[in-house]
Amino acid sequence: MILTLDYKSIGERIKQQRLDMGLTQDKLSEAVGIGVQHLSKVENGKATLSLTCLVALANELQTTTDHLLMDNLPAATPHLLSEAQVLLGDCSPTELYILLKTMATLKESLRHKKVTACK
Repeated sequence: MILTLDYKSIGERIKQQRLDMGLTQDKLSEAVGIGVQHLSKVENGKATLSLTCLVALANELQTTTDHLLMDNLPAATPHLLSEAQVLLGDCSPTELYILLKTMATLKESLRHKKVTACK
């Protein structure tokens, strides 16, 4: 079986995590040891990245490679569902109801906008 990675989705998650952390491309590329242009191409899905670079980016962005690769890892779904169960485990019935309604609305919105992280 030949696996084709979705570099556009990987790049989008790298960029979003970088922005969430308030990092510039300059800072992140310097910390990881790659050029700014290469990072820009990775974030736009126009360049591939080595395993070493992927791990370095995940570490610097304080996330996991699973998170960055999630569209490419069918095995990630059970892990993500398990995390959701832990997160919701201590909620009251009222909190669960509100969260479930919110998640349903968010899911509909994500699918309407065709957000790639919700496959």
